[in-house]
Order: sequence, then structure tokens, then C-alpha cells
Amino acid sequence: MGTSTRNQGQNGKTPLVPSWLDDNSGIIDNGENNNSNNAVPAQADPDRFRVPRGEFTRFVNSGGRNGGNLGKSVSNYVRQSLGGAHSATTRLGASRSSSARLMSVVGTMVSRGVEAASRKFGLGELIGKNAGDVFLQIMDFVCPDGGSTDEGIARCSYIETIESMPELSDVPIENISEEQFLVFTETYMAKVIEERLLNDIGNKIISLPDDIGTVQVIQDQLSEYIFGSVSDAVTQLNVDIKNINSSQTRSIVDSVYEKAYTILESLSEE
Repeated sequence: MGTSTRNQGQNGKTPLVPSWLDDNSGIIDNGENNNSNNAVPAQADPDRFRVPRGEFTRFVNSGGRNGGNLGKSVSNYVRQSLGGAHSATTRLGASRSSSARLMSVVGTMVSRGVEAASRKFGLGELIGKNAGDVFLQIMDFVCPDGGSTDEGIARCSYIETIESMPELSDVPIENISEEQFLVFTETYMAKVIEERLLNDIGNKIISLPDDIGTVQVIQDQLSEYIFGSVSDAVTQLNVDIKNINSSQTRSIVDSVYEKAYTILESLSEE
């Protein structure tokens, strides 16, 4: 569960949506955030991370056996710590822009071909290279390195996505299926949510078990919860990756993140 972007955890004094988040950094389309008029409180409850941290710690201490605490922790994290699904989405900052760029590139590759996408976005020579190398090659376009924790989460999530799909290294990029492109996009968005959560509540007070097998069980459960929410959001919103207009990617990305957070928020009700 380690990552170079992990910090010492949120102390609760940071506003729900910090003013330093560059909400429109690097956006390549003209899509609008339909929820931009929803006000977010400038100051949040400084104690808002305590409950989900405690529940997550109990889940970890159970060796991953108490999934109920995981569900409650994630649900309360979205509801109490982040102020709901819309605030949680807005708080993702640079990762929203990176997700929009990735969806634009992938959508163009699916609908018009790899060479057309390369020309449109200035990605260089891609044809004939394996998909894993291509996704690594375009990382700086998708996730520009700005040095902040926020941008670090976007890049770390992207690298983890490539690492989680080793099969991409065995297939030329032009032979990747529409389903594989979609899974890559969904996995990236899920990794963004997971990294943000772990930076907020999963680092400061949690000591992971010594047993590496237990650590893997814990991470797998969390990853499955979050990936399932993103995949369900894509399905419920009828996102068709081969019919995405680049001008719409930002609003689509925001809708997927907000729907996924809404699903995660409902976990404690199951």
C-alpha cells in the first residue's frame, strides 16, 4: 500500500476544497462542470477525519476480515470528511483534469485509431509499440508533473494503473480492444479515489500488519470496493467510450467521479 505521494494524513484544518486546487489546470476541452454553482463551505469540521480513521483502523486490525468497518469507513469518509459526493469530486483537483485528458486520448484511439490520436494530441510515434510502453510514453501529457501532492496522486495513480495491467506489455497498442481501453480508464479513476482516501485517512495513525499476505488482502478489498463503484458509475451513466466528444470529457469525468462517490457513500447502508 506504499506510495511516494503519501503524506502524514490530513489534520482536519484544511478546508473541504482547498483554495490552492487548480480546478481547471491543463484542461483540453470546453466541458463545463454542471455542479459549479454548488457552494462548498470554506472551513470544515477539524475533527471530520476521526470517525472514518477509527473505522479504517479497526478494519486493518481485523486483518481485513471485518469488511463492515471498511464499508462504514469509506462511507463516512465521503459523507463526513469530504462533505458528500460533489465536494469529494471537486477536491480531486488535478486528477480530474488528468482523467479528462486520458478519456479524450482513449476515446480518440477507440473511435478514430491510434495514429489519429497521436496526431491530434501530439503524442509522438505510437504504432508498433506495446500498449504498456505507450501508456508510459504519454504519461507526461496525461499527468503533467507539477510537484504538489495533488499532482503526485494523479501520476502515482497512473503508474499503478499500468503496473496493475501487465498484460498490456504483450499487445501492440493498435490491437488493444475497446474493453481494455475502458478498463484502463476505469482503473485509473479508481486508483485516484483510492490514493486520495489513503492520503486523507490511511497514513497517519495506521500501522499495517507485518504479514505481507494480510496487507495484500486489505489492499485488495479496498481496491475492489472502489473499482466496483467506478465501474458501476460508468455503467449507470451509459458512458460509451467510442462515442465521446472531446469537448464533453470533463463533464463526463466529473459525473463518473460524483456517481462513484455517491455509491461509496451508500456502503454503510448495505
